[in-house]
Amino acid sequence: MCTKTVALLAASLVALAGGARADLSISNKPTQNMDCQAGVCTATARKAVLNVGDLQTMLATGDVKVTSGNLAQVIEIDAPVSWTSTHRLTLDSYRAIAFNRPVLVAGSPGALTIITDGAGSGGDFHFFGKGHIEFWDLTSSLIINGNSYRLVRSIRKLDRVGAFVALAKSIDAGKTVYNTSPIQFFSATLDGLGNTISHLTIHAGQGGGGGLIGILGEECSKGLVRDIGLLSVDMMIGNTSSAGALVATNLCGTISNSYATGQISGSSNSVVGGLVASSSGTIIRSYAAVTVSGGDDSIVGGLVGSAAGEQSDGLIDQSSATGMISGGDRALVGGLAGRNVGGMISNSYAAGAVTGGGSALVGGLIGNDANYFGAGFLRSSYSTGAANGGPEALLGGLIGDDESSNSINDAYWDLETSGITDPSKGAGNIANDPGITGLSDAQLKFALPHGFDSKIWGSNPNINKGYPYLRANPPQ
Repeated sequence: MCTKTVALLAASLVALAGGARADLSISNKPTQNMDCQAGVCTATARKAVLNVGDLQTMLATGDVKVTSGNLAQVIEIDAPVSWTSTHRLTLDSYRAIAFNRPVLVAGSPGALTIITDGAGSGGDFHFFGKGHIEFWDLTSSLIINGNSYRLVRSIRKLDRVGAFVALAKSIDAGKTVYNTSPIQFFSATLDGLGNTISHLTIHAGQGGGGGLIGILGEECSKGLVRDIGLLSVDMMIGNTSSAGALVATNLCGTISNSYATGQISGSSNSVVGGLVASSSGTIIRSYAAVTVSGGDDSIVGGLVGSAAGEQSDGLIDQSSATGMISGGDRALVGGLAGRNVGGMISNSYAAGAVTGGGSALVGGLIGNDANYFGAGFLRSSYSTGAANGGPEALLGGLIGDDESSNSINDAYWDLETSGITDPSKGAGNIANDPGITGLSDAQLKFALPHGFDSKIWGSNPNINKGYPYLRANPPQ
């Protein structure tokens, strides 16, 4: 996905997740400021409500189109919506749709249309909390912004479909143990619709490894995975292997609004990441809460093992990692990325403890930051995790080893929680590395640091333990 498109998606979700805004809420409250005629319900003011009971009554007798118009602009699903008829519900938003509660399409077949590009606004939709879409019948119709999706509810069918595929419901992989990626190559569009895949287990030997998807985006600009969660992954790989919960290698695809939990362990010379092993594509509004480990000479990161700007932008934006990360002797170990080679990291953070053995390169955010392919950057990001290493390890509060000419701006680490209390040690190899600043725990929690956009970042003592959080990707 091109940088311009990513920027438009980010802007739409910032509007969606921000403070005061215009919206149409589908909720348990009485209908107000709505005009419903001939199966079309349109908001007539900036703040409008459509009672979910009223909506479901209309769907029992005919198709219904709910449109925000350019007044309300955003549609929010604030109460569970379900209907058993075969009638179509169309959600037509001028800018964005927030699924905060489940939508159950129980008709045999049912029908749902999602439109988020009113007047070319470049809008998007997103799932928060318990929000997801579930279909009972796989022959149901799902149309998103003009594209028809095929519905599946098994892992083995995900790579046997056309250009657009969606998870009809959450999947439990059960007791199946894979020795490689269930989906070897993927260059289509997969939308999880806020659903999850649980207990994905991959145990691979030397030279093996993988993730749900082995290679994403073989052809540049193709390959999109979004709105999917991997729960309780269990991956073990041998020497010279790579593994990430969702994708092993993201060549130039896009991963958005996705996450993983569980554990991944690698051996020597492995590349391991909580969500993706290696990425030169785009990762946006995603996170990993995965315990990740690697052996000697490994590259280990909480979100991504190795990020690079060679094939594409190599962008990581509005993303985070919170799992414990460890590597062996000579390993590159980072809370967010083990290695970043000319990639672009912005508006991201890491909170997990980071440990490397022997002479490892260890950083709270990045283990090794290099620049072999062009001008990357690091900006508006921070880390809080403890950084520890062997007797010859290179430790930095934010970056273990900074050997790049990348531009670093408004990057921070927590002087107290990291254990790196020397304010000159933002990078392990460069004293007072420009652009990196150490803050006390109280300073980091008191207000947004300099350079953090309040449209993207929020600060609240009751959210994310008081640390800055991402509005469009809040902690779950």
